[in-house]
Amino acid sequence: MSWKRIGESVGFLSVFFGFLFFPALSSLRAEEGGWTYLTDGKSVPTGTAWEGERTLVTLIGEGLRISAPLIKGSSGCSYGVAWGASTNYASMVEAKLKIISGSADSGNSLGLANGTYKLVFTFFPDRIELDQPKKVVPFNTADGFHVYRVELKNKDFRFLADDKLLLDGQGLVTGTEKVYDNRDMLSFGSGPSGAAGEGIWQFIRYKHSGTNMQPSKTGILQTPQEENIQQARIGIIQTPHLAITVGRTVSIVPPAEKPESSFSFFQYKDGRIVVKNYWSKDGGETWEKGGGGPGVGAVELPDGTVLNTGWMALYSGKQGEYKTTISRTTPDGKTVTEDAKAFIPDGAESGVNDEGVSHDSAGAFDHGTILLVDGSLLAVMYGRFRDDKVQIPTFDFKCYKTRCWAMRSTDQGKTWNYLSTIAYDPSIGLESFCEPALLKLPNGDILCFMRTGGSGWPCRYTPLYLSRSTDQGKTWSKPEPIADRGVWPNACRSESGILAVTYGRPFQWLAFSADDGKTWEGHHCFYSPNKFIQWYNYVATVGKDKFLAIYQRDGEKDPKTGEILTEIVGTFFTVKRR
Repeated sequence: MSWKRIGESVGFLSVFFGFLFFPALSSLRAEEGGWTYLTDGKSVPTGTAWEGERTLVTLIGEGLRISAPLIKGSSGCSYGVAWGASTNYASMVEAKLKIISGSADSGNSLGLANGTYKLVFTFFPDRIELDQPKKVVPFNTADGFHVYRVELKNKDFRFLADDKLLLDGQGLVTGTEKVYDNRDMLSFGSGPSGAAGEGIWQFIRYKHSGTNMQPSKTGILQTPQEENIQQARIGIIQTPHLAITVGRTVSIVPPAEKPESSFSFFQYKDGRIVVKNYWSKDGGETWEKGGGGPGVGAVELPDGTVLNTGWMALYSGKQGEYKTTISRTTPDGKTVTEDAKAFIPDGAESGVNDEGVSHDSAGAFDHGTILLVDGSLLAVMYGRFRDDKVQIPTFDFKCYKTRCWAMRSTDQGKTWNYLSTIAYDPSIGLESFCEPALLKLPNGDILCFMRTGGSGWPCRYTPLYLSRSTDQGKTWSKPEPIADRGVWPNACRSESGILAVTYGRPFQWLAFSADDGKTWEGHHCFYSPNKFIQWYNYVATVGKDKFLAIYQRDGEKDPKTGEILTEIVGTFFTVKRR
């Protein structure tokens, strides 16, 4: 929960298999049989975790060749992805490779972890070694290409070469090799600079089984694998009803501009998109710098005027009455800001934000304002009422769990009146309900997506919830969890009727619905950064079957300071019914 539009921004380094935690790779693809490819041997994966300047990575006819000489501090190269493994279901990895040379542990390595347990295999010309528990399997890895398969479920595994069982690992994983920070990770390459290795990798692919997610309604998830986490696949994602294809990624706000961790987004009815102060008129394909646009709480009226609610509703000194603002931008670009009032009969007179700072407010207008069928406006707020006094457990100061409620205006935002409570239950989540986002469907239904937790590192998070109104916001269904995490949700609907929702922390996620939000599938981690950044993101519809996910990622280094700068980018997703 954040009372400000800028949330937590705490840098960190997370070590896994001895190297830095890295972004999910963008050059992955999947093929028949449900496999997702970490590499197909035809392209160099992006998003290296650790790379020495003396390491030679080349594409040759046989596959991806990685050659790391024994030069301390200057060799080694590893690639990897958060692959969505869990102790709750089985995972399988296949790697086809030929070893040329190897000198020590991790010289040619394949590492995998299911969030609790990890396995690291090192390939030598005459043997394969498993690290923790230490096992040595004699095998000629240099006489040609072999397909190695690892089958992992909870702490049991099997290791095969060309369908022949080499190592039965049932009960071998004892717990001493538990994963740092509970990462789920699949990686390959040549590891530490103290080991030399050279090998040719034709492919590495993986898949999971039994991954139907049933997120906890009340449990606190401190790591990605304490409950049935979604699969984190990149490439082509096959779900029961949808075929999801990941497209290219375009730059929106370059690293040189040092975009803030929280940034504005708005999509007009004619398809134009504005992110911060960059505009696209062609569905996100190209971007041009211009003036700033509306914020996420804005709504476009029938005459083209864009109305933007203020942020905080400040206590006026009179019980139930609050001061806020409203701005109007006409189609010719002129903006006028004026005072507005909000009436919340049971609203609190003051609150405390995430940083322990007191303020005279019941809450904040958040990222959801829509036009109702009668021409009135519906906005959502989150904050607390006078009697909401259950402490948020992640804060060591008095910051109380919040609720989400609907506000209605019949005079184009000059006055707002409390309409209904969407959700409040202090037994749910870390924060109860906050950061609501609205999506209006063609049949008149209104969906409200809500965060319930997600702070600190290691990140403590609880499920993303969804509530529905079928009577223009007067009443709401009981909130139900649709994902195991979810700060700052944003949703939209494609021309073909598919819904998409983005959410974050930890990492950047997407999910889709083919039935107007009744069920969600294709939960997908499309970016996992190598440091703690905002993890607030957006999604826009850019065609009949296309979406554009807009988010921050690590960019280039500042040539003066060496700091890794962030940039704002967009990744295209094509989603079709099967």
